[in-house]
Amino acid sequence: MSQSINRSFITGLSLWLAFSIPGFTQQNEDASRTREQTRLQSEKALKLKPMTENKAEEVLTWVDKTGLIGGAPRGLYPWFGSILGGGGVSLGAGYRGRFADSGAFNVLGGWSFKNYKLLQSGLEFPEFADRRVKVNLDVKWLDAPKVSFYGVGNASSKHDKTSYLYRPTRVGPSVNVKLAKWFSLGGGAEYLHVETGPGDAGTSIEQIFTPPITPGLGQEVSYGVSRAFAVVDWRQSPFYTRRGGLYRVDFANYTQSGSDSFSFRQLDLELQQYVPLLRENWVLVFRGLGSLTMTNGNSQVPYFMMPYLGSGDTLRGYQNRRFRDRNMMLLQAEYRWTPSHFIDVALFADTGKVAARRGDLNFDGLHTDGGVGIRFHGPKFMALRIDAARSNEGFNLIFSTGLF
Repeated sequence: MSQSINRSFITGLSLWLAFSIPGFTQQNEDASRTREQTRLQSEKALKLKPMTENKAEEVLTWVDKTGLIGGAPRGLYPWFGSILGGGGVSLGAGYRGRFADSGAFNVLGGWSFKNYKLLQSGLEFPEFADRRVKVNLDVKWLDAPKVSFYGVGNASSKHDKTSYLYRPTRVGPSVNVKLAKWFSLGGGAEYLHVETGPGDAGTSIEQIFTPPITPGLGQEVSYGVSRAFAVVDWRQSPFYTRRGGLYRVDFANYTQSGSDSFSFRQLDLELQQYVPLLRENWVLVFRGLGSLTMTNGNSQVPYFMMPYLGSGDTLRGYQNRRFRDRNMMLLQAEYRWTPSHFIDVALFADTGKVAARRGDLNFDGLHTDGGVGIRFHGPKFMALRIDAARSNEGFNLIFSTGLF
C-alpha cells in the first residue's frame, strides 16, 4: 500500500511541477532539442571529408611555391608575361641559380606573338649589413619592331597611328638599402643605348612624322644614366595586397654621350593606397602617377624616351602609348570585391593627360575611361589580370600579370 502511495505521490508531484512552475516544461523541451542537435551534428561530422583544393587553387598554390610570378624561382623555369607594353603575350624560359647563401644569378629569354624579343641577365650579390644592403648587376636587351606612335601631345589623333622600331640595351649596377621594414633608399648607374628605326606594322613613323615635330626621329642615342630613389612601402606584398600603401620618388639624369642635344632629367612620383572594408572583402584602391622632364638650353627629350599614357596600367580604355609628351599625370581609382579566395572583381576609372609644359598639368583636357576587371591571384602574387575598359575612342581588353 505504501509503495502505491509513494508512486502516486511522485507522479502527482511531477505533474504539479510541470504545470505549476513556469518554464519547467520549456526547459525539458530545450534540453531534448539540444541533445538531438548534438546527435545530428556528431553524425554529420563523421560523414564530412577533409577540405581539398580544386584544380585552379592547386595551380595557384603551386605557382606561389615555385616563385614563377613575383618570386625567386630556382633552376630552370618557364616564363610568361610582357616584354613591352603592346607586344602581346610573351613566353620564354630562364635559369636561376644561387650561391653564397643570398647570392644568385639569373638568365632569361622571351618572345612574344608580335615578334618582340627579350634577353636579360642579372647578378645578385650576397646581401650584407644584416641583409639590409643589396647590390645587383643587370644586363637587358629587347627588340620591339612595332611600337605604336600617334604623335607628340595631348591632342594627338588616333588616325595618325604609326609604328617604329625600339631596341634598347642596358647594363649597370644598382644598390638598395633597407633602412626599415617599410623604407628603402637606393640608386644606380647604367649605360643605355637606344636604336630606333622604321616600324613593320601598318604605317611606319617616318611616312607621317618629321624630325622638327618628332625629336629624335631616325636617331640612335647613347646615355650615361645615374639614378636615385626613395620608397615607403607597407603593402602586404609588392605583387598582391589588400591593404597598405606605396609612396615612391625616383630621379634620373640622362647624359647623352658625345652631345647634349638629347640630355635630360626625369622625376617620377607614384602613390598607391589600399583601404580595406569589412574584413578586407571589399577594397578601395587609389593611385596617382606623375612624370616630369627637365632640359637645359636647346636640349630636347627624344620621342621614344617621353612619358606616355595608354593601355597597360595607365589609361586602360585607350590603345598602348596613345599619348606622350615631356610631362604626364595619371589618377586611378578601383573598387574591388573578393567573391572567392583566389578571385577579385573590380570596377575602375582612370583619368590623365600629357603636356609639353609642367604648368599645363591641370584638370583641363583630361582623358578618361572606365570599366570592369577580374583578377586571379594567390595570397601574395597576381597570376592574371583581365580588364575591359571603354573610352571615347572605343573598347580595349587588357591581359596582364601586373598589380595595376
